[in-house]
Amino acid sequence: MCSAARRSVGSSRWCEVEKALQPPTRERRLNGVSAYLGDVASLIAELEAGPPASRIRTFSQVASDDVSIALRVLAEVEGLGIIVHGARGCAGALVRSRPGRPWAVTNLDQRDTILGADGNLARTLRRLHQRHRPWGIVVVATPVVAINNDDIQAVAQELSDELGIPVVELRTDGFRSRIGATGYDIASAALASLVPPQHGRRRDLINLLAFERGPGLTAVVQQLAGLGLEVNLVPAGAGQEAFAKAAQAVLSVAVFQDEADVLRRELDRLHRVPFLHLPPPIGSTGALRFVEAVAEATERPLPIRIDDRISTDLLEDRRVVIALPPSQALAVAELVVQFGGRIAGISVDWIDSLHVEGLKALTNAATVALHVGAGQAFELVNWLGKIEPDLLIGTPTAAATATRVGIAAVAIEGDDLLGTAGETRLATRIGRALAAQQIGFTAGAGTSPYRAGWLKRSPDWHIKREVR
Repeated sequence: MCSAARRSVGSSRWCEVEKALQPPTRERRLNGVSAYLGDVASLIAELEAGPPASRIRTFSQVASDDVSIALRVLAEVEGLGIIVHGARGCAGALVRSRPGRPWAVTNLDQRDTILGADGNLARTLRRLHQRHRPWGIVVVATPVVAINNDDIQAVAQELSDELGIPVVELRTDGFRSRIGATGYDIASAALASLVPPQHGRRRDLINLLAFERGPGLTAVVQQLAGLGLEVNLVPAGAGQEAFAKAAQAVLSVAVFQDEADVLRRELDRLHRVPFLHLPPPIGSTGALRFVEAVAEATERPLPIRIDDRISTDLLEDRRVVIALPPSQALAVAELVVQFGGRIAGISVDWIDSLHVEGLKALTNAATVALHVGAGQAFELVNWLGKIEPDLLIGTPTAAATATRVGIAAVAIEGDDLLGTAGETRLATRIGRALAAQQIGFTAGAGTSPYRAGWLKRSPDWHIKREVR
């Protein structure tokens, strides 16, 4: 329940809401898997039977951890102050954030690690507030704080009273989870606690949960607004006003619900805002299903159905590997089949119980190869060499990796896929990649950075079942 104590901030008022719960890791909460190589059907069986076998890597390349992903989420919120409580390197994910973004790092040294740095944190909070006047501040714990055990919560409460704005702790140490997506969860819990309670419910207001902005997201917002709804976009691009309205929404819906799972749960737990479970609005059919479902849930007239699907044999039975985040990969698989291709394999950073139904929707799940591993380019190259696909559709990093070893590739990101235009963008890029392949353009053929001896090994050479 909300505390009775209220504080004035300019002309607005806010009150302390119930403290956000520290979400369990993806492994504990959703049976998340960060290391796997096998077929889709076998993993479905594991996930449905209970917690899957725990797998670890005896060798791993660098990948984003939960701290860096949490910082990227926070950096998208307008006017929010961010304090990185740790060594200077821990703030690396914020270095390229937009100019003027109010953030600071406490820059802890060896002495702080041993003796603690509560005073350093308090001074940094005061300086950030004095310089930027943010409407709220999130203090991000780091691996260093896991050593010195600073009481961030006590400092946050004290400075919240002193500065008259919400100061929230985001507790993580970078070690709890092997799945970087846990960063979405801990950032979401902190951000949800910044939503003030509101009385009443607006039937014309919905929350659209998204962590990145771009033209594709703008198109989805416009489609939803066409239903006569006000679309409250949070947290990407949201400021104090958007957070203030979030508790009044009639429902929340997420662009990629596997990323926004904790945010939607916290909005429901703290403010009773229900959530509408939907696949991402990728491609013409996906976008139409998304908008129609929102229209039905909000009792609005259904939009006029226009079949903008690209019905084509563009892929001509070619074997395709998809290397995208989980919900995006499963949605793109539907487009690959629509374009006349076959799914040879899927590579994702993580997989969990939220994706079981999407995995089941793959028509040939028993034969589709599945690779789970964030940032493991050496595994991806080896695996692709065994599968020998005709085309890879993936993130820019995955596409570059495939191109270097002579595999035709399409680079695309989540926002590029959203809405009706996303289908056209994907088809256009596929056409270009295939045209380049036909004229013999293989930019990276024969330039694999890995020795032949490694490529002769099984791609899952370093993936072992953990012994407990």
